[in-house]
Amino acid sequence: MKTPIRSVLAGLAVAGMLVISSAAVVNAVSPAAADGPAGKGVCATQAAAVKAGASIDTLRAFGDCEIARRFATLNQLNVKISGSKVLTSSDGAALSGEVASTKSGLTALKTQIDAESSQAALKTEVRDIATNYRVYLLVAPKVNLVNGADGVAAAQVSFDKISTNLTARIAAAKAAGKDTTAAQADLDAMNAAVAKAAGLAQPIPAALLPLTPAQYNGGTAGPAIKSARADLVQARGLLKSARADAQACRAALK
Repeated sequence: MKTPIRSVLAGLAVAGMLVISSAAVVNAVSPAAADGPAGKGVCATQAAAVKAGASIDTLRAFGDCEIARRFATLNQLNVKISGSKVLTSSDGAALSGEVASTKSGLTALKTQIDAESSQAALKTEVRDIATNYRVYLLVAPKVNLVNGADGVAAAQVSFDKISTNLTARIAAAKAAGKDTTAAQADLDAMNAAVAKAAGLAQPIPAALLPLTPAQYNGGTAGPAIKSARADLVQARGLLKSARADAQACRAALK
């Protein structure tokens, strides 16, 4: 009976890494400016050219660079979605659809930017790159947080197997006359932590998937993302605690 618990606990280490990784990526994303592309990193040169002298040529070069940067990010998000071992099929499909529609919209905007002959209109179109699509402040956090939330659900399934196994072992030890008070307390703590983590993570996909750039611009999506991130970080900590409880229970039964 020991080997299955050990192997499932090892698997939970991987699931825990998925949750930790998702939260870390969300926090590491560099936000774009509230009113347009930030012009940092790979597009800093083009941004500096616009600042030195805004013209159709410099604005177009900046816009094309910022769109290309977002294409690269969206491609990376697609890889994350398709490679995830924890995303549900419905959540994965919703996220893939959002990435695809965002790429389609940006492709159309690039065509518009490349053909634009009005400097005033071009300024507006370049601003639209960020405000109409919100790749870094909305799409990327959605992918990472929903993936993390589904990772918690996957971990709960593994913990349920551990709980069943440990419950049987406790019953056997008790029947043999062994004091199982400590083991039972550890198991109860594990189950409580897992249930709380699942309760925090479960609402995240439904709360985040419908959010739109317009809602972000209106000030309602940002707080929802912040709340989901905090809940996921708390759920991650609870799963780590639950894993320690499972190990302690197993040790108490030796």
